[in-house]
Amino acid sequence: MKFGVMMLPLAAMAAWPASAADPAAPARIRAALGVPDGAQPGCAVGIFRAGKPAELVNAGLADVATGRAIGSDTQFYAASVSKQFTAVAVLQQVAAGKVKLTDSVRKYIPELAPYADKVTVQMLLNMTGGVRDSLSLLALEGYDRISAPTRKQALEAVYRQQDAKFEPGTQYDYTNGGYLLLSEIVERAAGQPFETYVNAKVLKPLGMTRSFMLLGNRATDPDVAKGYVAKDGKVTDADEYPLFGGSGGLITTVNDLAKWDADIDNGHKVWTAQISKWMAEPGKFLNGAPAMRTGRGIAYGNALLIGNRWFHHTGGAVGFKTLYGHLREKRVGVALLCNNGAVDPVPQADKVVAALNEGLPAIGEPSADGSAINGSYRNANLAGTYWLAMKGDALEIVVAQADGSRAPAKLLKRAPDGSFKNEMLSLTPDDDARGFTLEIPRVTLHFSRTT
Repeated sequence: MKFGVMMLPLAAMAAWPASAADPAAPARIRAALGVPDGAQPGCAVGIFRAGKPAELVNAGLADVATGRAIGSDTQFYAASVSKQFTAVAVLQQVAAGKVKLTDSVRKYIPELAPYADKVTVQMLLNMTGGVRDSLSLLALEGYDRISAPTRKQALEAVYRQQDAKFEPGTQYDYTNGGYLLLSEIVERAAGQPFETYVNAKVLKPLGMTRSFMLLGNRATDPDVAKGYVAKDGKVTDADEYPLFGGSGGLITTVNDLAKWDADIDNGHKVWTAQISKWMAEPGKFLNGAPAMRTGRGIAYGNALLIGNRWFHHTGGAVGFKTLYGHLREKRVGVALLCNNGAVDPVPQADKVVAALNEGLPAIGEPSADGSAINGSYRNANLAGTYWLAMKGDALEIVVAQADGSRAPAKLLKRAPDGSFKNEMLSLTPDDDARGFTLEIPRVTLHFSRTT
């Protein structure tokens, strides 16, 4: 799977209209959000075309107690959408010659245990380093409110780890700890606090004046969204999130994310040609296989989930769900900022995209034609060969027996956890797309790819 630099010639830039020219689109988007009337939290949505806002739609309340409505300038906690800003800050250090992607992280953070000698900066960016999750470690250390620990305490929790979760570079495992370490690398390379650096060198050049990285204190703007969980008609306060940057920490608005999208599309002040190239590169394991989310055919690289058409990232805190995505070929961007922790951001954003009535692909689609898992597989204890092929969003299994005959095909449906299932079988692809685990009642077998 190869991706070019996300720059387009001027001729191509004129190929997509700057506005949607569909007066009914905002109403359809608002309906797709499904925010009930009354005292409910909601979402701010932005659709961007050729780097310009095309649809700005808001629904629900930023503050349920006061009745303050959500707007396109309402500030939200962005959660893990923040990670792409961290990645860009790291890559700025790489471009300046202060950091190398192939360096061991211990070169920059010697406080880490010796296991980190094998962990490179690129592995941290790709979630393949095996670093434990910092937020989970803090919870295990007894912090019952995620806003309580400081950045220093979070870093120290990671420093105390004496080994990796797995051999670095061999598996994909989403971790906030790796991006916390990346923020520390930026801080040491730049010679200033990470949050100060991002505010000055990533956000300010784009005019993202309503956005900033948290540095120990909550946002105090009069138009900041409070976090909630709204489910089955009940609204619960849930305004909790870490107060430092790296793995999260960004406060932003839909209007500011429009400026981020514009720089990706055509501005290139921060997303320079070189940084755009790096950001578009899917991560890889040491064996060269893509650093892929199990069963989805979407590789993780540099804080983006890189599909065949969209790249995107979601964010989640107890009271917030967020998403930013960009469809390169159509020059369309989408931002979804919600102060309701019950929202599932990818399906919600897919409903918004579908509401445009333009036949755009779903954000969470597998790479290419969904066929990353296609091929033949064998288990040494069985005589037959298993042939797998994606059929739409389902997986077909055909067993070629030793005598050349073939058993009837079985169709497994994709499950939310990335596995494929029917009444009897459960198939879970390996992270590196080189095998799968098949479970039936009382039997579990692993198969390895042969083609």
